[in-house]
Amino acid sequence: MDNFAARSTINDLANNTKNISTTLQLFGLQEQGASYFISEGAAIMMYPEEGFRADYYIYAICLSGTADIALNGERIKLKKDDFFAVIPSTAIQVLGHSSAFKIKVLLFERGFLLKNVSDTRQLEQLGFFNYDTLAHIHLISTEAVFLKEKLDALGAKSKTTGIFHDTIIQSLIINLLFETAEIYFRYTGATKKKALNNEELLFMKFIKLLQYNFKSEKQLDFYTRKLFITDKYLIDICKKVAGKTPGTLIAEAVLAEARLLLALPEYNVSSVSAELQYSSVAAFSKFFRKHTGISPVEYKNK
Repeated sequence: MDNFAARSTINDLANNTKNISTTLQLFGLQEQGASYFISEGAAIMMYPEEGFRADYYIYAICLSGTADIALNGERIKLKKDDFFAVIPSTAIQVLGHSSAFKIKVLLFERGFLLKNVSDTRQLEQLGFFNYDTLAHIHLISTEAVFLKEKLDALGAKSKTTGIFHDTIIQSLIINLLFETAEIYFRYTGATKKKALNNEELLFMKFIKLLQYNFKSEKQLDFYTRKLFITDKYLIDICKKVAGKTPGTLIAEAVLAEARLLLALPEYNVSSVSAELQYSSVAAFSKFFRKHTGISPVEYKNK
């Protein structure tokens, strides 16, 4: 993601969940069918103004400068030697950045990384790829350099070819992630997470369903029918795993999407309401005010 940003079309914005290839297109790069990507860390003259929802994992280290970004509506300030990680379905928006801002990123799909891996729950054991955690820490310089060098080696290897190329890339990414976890646990005081239990796996299935259905399905019974469980059981699982009810998680997904769309000049309140499949603008406005304290018109005009 090291070139001038290209604007996505209105059709893209109507469904702004991006895979790796469509994300790279925002930055003028053509990588059809990409299942992973490592940036070079060069300065980017302009970032897309519109937010989007990532359908892949992001691993990033800030090399220089500063930036303000929003992840699911939560603002974080990035500075040199900061590390942050993002899980699939996260709503991402770059709010602003300094002229010196440079960032090194690794993007990868779960299916690529865990292909032919016996323990497919490894990512959840790392500590920084969890639904209930916004992973953002400031590294000391030697740690940042150490991880950047591993990313550089990974990037160099990705440009080669060979019979076992993908397998080598997978192993290098996994090595990088576990080296990072060693550092991350020292900062957070966390310990190695156990493999996901059945309740956590069911919760992740709910989150995946939510990612693709929150616009059209805002009622709990849709999700419990798909998961073949009772409403009470899903409520108990969500409270236990995320500390929130499924209703709150549904509302947060809708609200994050609403904020992304309202930030786009191509969308007015009526078109956002239609995109989110509300029965009327009044119903959407009532929902938005309930959760933000202001109307969608006020939010758009800020």
